[in-house]
Amino acid sequence: MRYYTLFKIIFISTLFVGCSYQTYQPISFSDLDKNDSVTESKKGYMVQLAPDEKLVLGQNTQVETEVGKYFVHTNERQVFPIVSNHDTMYRSNRHIGFKKVHNFRDMGGIRNKDGKQIVWGHFFRSGHLSKLKKREYAKLDNLDVKTVIDLRTDKEVTKKPDRIPEGVTYKNVQVYDDSEDMFSKTKKDVLKGRVTPVQADSLVMEFYKLYMTENPQLVREIMDDVFESKEAVLFHCSAGKDRTGMIGAMILSILEVERETIISEYMLSNNYRVSEVEGRMKLAKVGKVIFPKINYQVIENFSWIKPIYIQAMFEGIEKKYGSVDNYIEQGLKISKEKRAEYIQKFTY
Repeated sequence: MRYYTLFKIIFISTLFVGCSYQTYQPISFSDLDKNDSVTESKKGYMVQLAPDEKLVLGQNTQVETEVGKYFVHTNERQVFPIVSNHDTMYRSNRHIGFKKVHNFRDMGGIRNKDGKQIVWGHFFRSGHLSKLKKREYAKLDNLDVKTVIDLRTDKEVTKKPDRIPEGVTYKNVQVYDDSEDMFSKTKKDVLKGRVTPVQADSLVMEFYKLYMTENPQLVREIMDDVFESKEAVLFHCSAGKDRTGMIGAMILSILEVERETIISEYMLSNNYRVSEVEGRMKLAKVGKVIFPKINYQVIENFSWIKPIYIQAMFEGIEKKYGSVDNYIEQGLKISKEKRAEYIQKFTY
């Protein structure tokens, strides 16, 4: 019987190789990168321009041009000044490709409520770095990342320790004791069908409501590391979507980015994790041979993110502090003067 079950698993798993995954509920994606005009390739970067825009380049830059397109040949990531009839803006590639590090992106280029752009090349976020290739150390170094903040639990870190080059400072800050990846934490109950889709959403939302308010002094420690650093900082958790998403949302809140834009940046994790979620869902279909009570929608709720999750974080903050501004000033101990200093320093 045991061998028969094993045969079924192997046989069924081969059926899903190369098959596309169909979602079991509507999945939301962000349009924040829809108009990204800089994309990364193996040979350099492609910059797309509107008719009234002009690209400012250095004298020694190697460029190929087409109508409205520039192919810039360089191994070093660039921030491109773009001049239009209205103003000068700065653009770069938001998503940064690594072989085995997922959801790696730059939070720069986003505009705050006053129309100022967040600087490129300082605020990086991603999934864990346990599979970072040594040959990609130079790429991380090129981003000027000198501090890595790991938001994972001891258990997660022990299982999948980060791989980082020499000269990079590693910090593990566990904001909330019970902050392990939600799917990992409830795996046994999920496999046995003890968690409904509604319960899954509730579990995630409750976690979001508590994460930023239980130990604000630890969130403050992260914000100090991020905003006081002269070099770029990378912060991450396991998948780079939940804990990382909340820390990213608070960074943008401090820089006075509108709530709607913050949610759009948060939702980019769905855009950049499609292949990861597809892989998990294919495994779930195979696993249903042994665990027939698996609910696919529950696994989706723990794999994708939803606007209601990050909204729950803001609700938790507002319930305890009255407003996000109060939380920043009272919980994180960032004065109005210091906040203004950060905005001046980290915007164009």
